[in-house]
Amino acid sequence: MIKLLDEALVNKIAAGEVIDRPFNVVKELVENSLDAGALRIVVEAGPTFIRVTDDGSGIQKDDLQLAVRSHATSKIESFDDLQHVSTLGFRGEALASIAAVSFLTILSKTTDSYEGNELCLMAGKPISFRTVAAKQGSLIEVRDLFFNTPVRKKFLDMKEDERITSFLEKFALGTKTSVKLILHTKTVLDVNASDLLDRIAQVYGTEVVSELVPVHYENDFLSIKGFVSKPSLVRRDTAMQALFVNGRLVESEEITSALYDAYKSLLFVNKHPIAVLSLQMFDGVDVNVHPTKKIVKFSFPDKIRNAVFDAVRTVFKEEILDFQVQEKYIPTDAAYVRPTVSTQSKRFVKEHQKSLVAQEHNEKKYVHFPEMRILGNIAKTFFLTETEEGLMIIDQHVVEERINYEKFMKQYMNKAVAVQDLLQAELIDFSPAEAMVMRRNLEKMKGYGFFLEEFGENTFRLTRVPVLFNKIKGSELLRDLLVDFKEDEKEDIITMMSCRKSVKAGDVVSVAEMYILLKELDLCELPYTCPHGRPIMVKLPLGDIEKMFRRKGF
Repeated sequence: MIKLLDEALVNKIAAGEVIDRPFNVVKELVENSLDAGALRIVVEAGPTFIRVTDDGSGIQKDDLQLAVRSHATSKIESFDDLQHVSTLGFRGEALASIAAVSFLTILSKTTDSYEGNELCLMAGKPISFRTVAAKQGSLIEVRDLFFNTPVRKKFLDMKEDERITSFLEKFALGTKTSVKLILHTKTVLDVNASDLLDRIAQVYGTEVVSELVPVHYENDFLSIKGFVSKPSLVRRDTAMQALFVNGRLVESEEITSALYDAYKSLLFVNKHPIAVLSLQMFDGVDVNVHPTKKIVKFSFPDKIRNAVFDAVRTVFKEEILDFQVQEKYIPTDAAYVRPTVSTQSKRFVKEHQKSLVAQEHNEKKYVHFPEMRILGNIAKTFFLTETEEGLMIIDQHVVEERINYEKFMKQYMNKAVAVQDLLQAELIDFSPAEAMVMRRNLEKMKGYGFFLEEFGENTFRLTRVPVLFNKIKGSELLRDLLVDFKEDEKEDIITMMSCRKSVKAGDVVSVAEMYILLKELDLCELPYTCPHGRPIMVKLPLGDIEKMFRRKGF
């Protein structure tokens, strides 16, 4: 038998589409504040509440109780309005959906009123309505979210604060309104600059600004403004990408794919640029395709792709995309650490040349591998060696990657990571969201050999690093580590560290260094693949070479 659901149950179901996490509550409320013309928005959150305060136009007394009804809105009146939405919130579902699964209080005062009005609801039902003293704007407080939907509440986790922070970081880059976030009584984000580049610096730190280039593009149906990073400034995830369409923070396959196409051949594998791009379109965009309005649909997707590609690619044609030489850490102890690519290689070769020659003549050099004579290298990427069976081609990067991986994994598993003090501590600025992850993982970082301490709101002081990775700039490695710490994958963390430390394709490696690397590789437990599973060596049998030259088998 088919039955009509009662209004309370309908509202709960609708809430599930729009409000599935606390950060969705924040998103809906701050978007409403922006629509109300607010010049300042303050978001506060604690273990059991979310409060959003703004200085916008407020809600009229007669409209206050209507505002929490489903499909009640002041922003659209007809289908034509829906086709040309210019506001961020418009469906009339947000407040009703939030009210259905919480204790909700709305306090609001308009510019033409001497007093404010307060409405309190429980599970969508009004429990009080009164006139009170209030400041201009609105204060909306949500308590005990999902108290009447325990299944949804059960799936919340400790990362809700990070989701809220990450969203507001991006949201703040799409407006000139001041945005402040207070989590558990502590201010973690306060963005108030009017210039976009200054806002980026306030959110992501001043060190990224010098590596950003401006984007300014316009044609007959859209304009694109913002900033993208040079290929020398990349991240291991897309956390620092914010895309806006007509002022709305969105996800868009068309924009994202065009962005990466513009970077094609300029990015390393699995690296992501920083991008803050705002598209202003005059027509042809539908924002009504997703319950939370985060996905947009374009009437002319190919035009969007071409415009974004041209906008970003043109910038790269005009900019000098130089990569900066990274400063190196100087070891504090007397232990010699093998340099990867530097003028010190000559000294290294002289120190080991005699022992290598003696070793080559007096003992079997390898346990896992056949006897090899190094002939040289190809394209500064592959070792070329001769064996009794033919040629062996060896990827120089993955050789050292496997060595570093096993060395460090052994130290880590034995809880004996070798560390050393830095001669000069490094101060590292993180974005508020990154700082939260770092703060949560300070003890885990010690387990990997990184000793940090808080040195301001989002600044940390790095004092000790793992000996095995002391040649890598700490701030770069830690930012990459943060991505894997979010997922807490030990294998991924150590694999990434090993990759960063290793010789790269294009690095000059002497024959003497090749012999030492192969000897170290031979001592590994799994010397045939890198930590990612790629082969380290490829053999070309002598018989196959002879067939190529038609010496045998023909």
